[in-house]
Amino acid sequence: MAVFLSEEWLEELAETNSNLPEQKEVDGRVKFVITSTPLGKIQFCLKIVSGKVQELVSGASKDSDVTVTFRYPDAVAWFKGELDTDLAYMSGQCKFEGDYTRFMYHLRSVFSGDAWSTNLENLASNTQFE
Repeated sequence: MAVFLSEEWLEELAETNSNLPEQKEVDGRVKFVITSTPLGKIQFCLKIVSGKVQELVSGASKDSDVTVTFRYPDAVAWFKGELDTDLAYMSGQCKFEGDYTRFMYHLRSVFSGDAWSTNLENLASNTQFE
């Protein structure tokens, strides 16, 4: 069982979501920053190509279209599928830097899609959340 946001968990996140349904021209790079975690500040970037996670880069990547920042409890809720992205944004539970429309609109079909949700649910069942 992988610890949430550990290197092992990030590898599983990338691998699990590399099989998402293909969606032509649904591309982007989303950097996630999670603050106040038991592991410290965690940063990683997901490269989405044709609706699938093609690559995950750990660390402070500067090559992203948008940066999404969560505090740890909100990240747990979002990655468990318990926190809606729109609600999180409107309530200040996540913040965006850069082209937020890329995440909120262009990549919505990825991050709000059934396949992503199912993959996160399966990943959460094998994740240790502290």
